[in-house]
Amino acid sequence: MERDRGLDTVYVLDGQQLISYAKNVVKIDGRLSASAIMTNVWSDIAWEGIANEGGVTFRKGKKPETLIRRCLDLATNPNDLVLDSFAGFGTTGAVAHKMGRRWIMVELGEHCHTHIIPRLQKVIDGEDKGGISEAVNWQGGGGFRYYKLAPSLLRQDAYGQWIINKEYNAEMLAQALCKLEGFIYAPSDAHYWMHGHFTERDFIYVTTANLNHEQLQQLSDEVGAERSLLVLCTAFRGRGDYSNLTVKKIPKQVLSRCEWGHDDYSLQVENLPKAPPKAGQGDLF
Repeated sequence: MERDRGLDTVYVLDGQQLISYAKNVVKIDGRLSASAIMTNVWSDIAWEGIANEGGVTFRKGKKPETLIRRCLDLATNPNDLVLDSFAGFGTTGAVAHKMGRRWIMVELGEHCHTHIIPRLQKVIDGEDKGGISEAVNWQGGGGFRYYKLAPSLLRQDAYGQWIINKEYNAEMLAQALCKLEGFIYAPSDAHYWMHGHFTERDFIYVTTANLNHEQLQQLSDEVGAERSLLVLCTAFRGRGDYSNLTVKKIPKQVLSRCEWGHDDYSLQVENLPKAPPKAGQGDLF
């Protein structure tokens, strides 16, 4: 019995919990039924002494590393991917890293710079001796990639039309659309229309100009028959068939790749850069 710890008394017979009808009769679908709430009591995990875990102070919402370890032990296997959408102090990533899990953490505030990155760097360098480090014999190693969410590429004007966000300059716009279309951003010094490439013969050109027939024909002539060019612009007017050009409007092309009405984790994240060989175990956004 656990009376001294303020927990409910639980009676077990032959491995089965005994349910008292006086306390566990509830109405389900209009009928009285015997029921017991499923619960686990972990009295071996303490909250005391966790203030110094990770080496950075986090006054509210901090979780013990032993608690996160218990959860990951129950729900994951080594090399599984662990997601924490509200990273806070970064305990989930730190514990997952020490346990050999891959991880993704997301945080909106400045916690990424003031709390999470310093903590994870200590984990990687083997300087974090607290938490579960001793229990799992953590010696350091691994790494992570850090991504910052860019401003929205499109915005609506006063008439409800989708236009390019003014926060994007020409270089930022070209980089963003190369990423979105799966091209490698590599602007050419020799050709103004080469902003990136997909293969040695397939290129992309990004411009905020409204292209007319003469401009498109000139592009087609410069690209030549042996190469292809994806042209992304704000608007275009063509009168011919440009066999080596694919011309698309930027707002329409971007909106066609957006997903609407999702309230879960089903969104597709495409064309992220590949991690260097043996670079690490996690991503931080």
